[in-house]
Amino acid sequence: MEEKVPQLIIRFKLSKPKEEELRKERRREANRRCVQRKRKREQEAFQELEGSVAKLRTEVQLLHEELTRLDKENKELDEENNSIQEEIYKMHGMELSAKFVISSAVMKFRN
Repeated sequence: MEEKVPQLIIRFKLSKPKEEELRKERRREANRRCVQRKRKREQEAFQELEGSVAKLRTEVQLLHEELTRLDKENKELDEENNSIQEEIYKMHGMELSAKFVISSAVMKFRN
């Protein structure tokens, strides 16, 4: 980058058109720096969002695995419940089984 001469010295040595050109160049340089800072902020924000996306994807994967496990457990418990109800029916007949089914339905509803 060029070495800059203090502004007061330049004002006394430059003609008006040259001074105007220098002022425009300073403005362009300030604009370039501003754009660079903006791009850097945008890049940092983008990287932060990428990090958030990665964390959320991991969380989704873990939740999916937990859901799969809970679905399997629920299915196993339903099968066990059905098996127990069949045993009750075989042991005590239809009347007791009907009472148990109603009781089970009430319990499920309360939970």
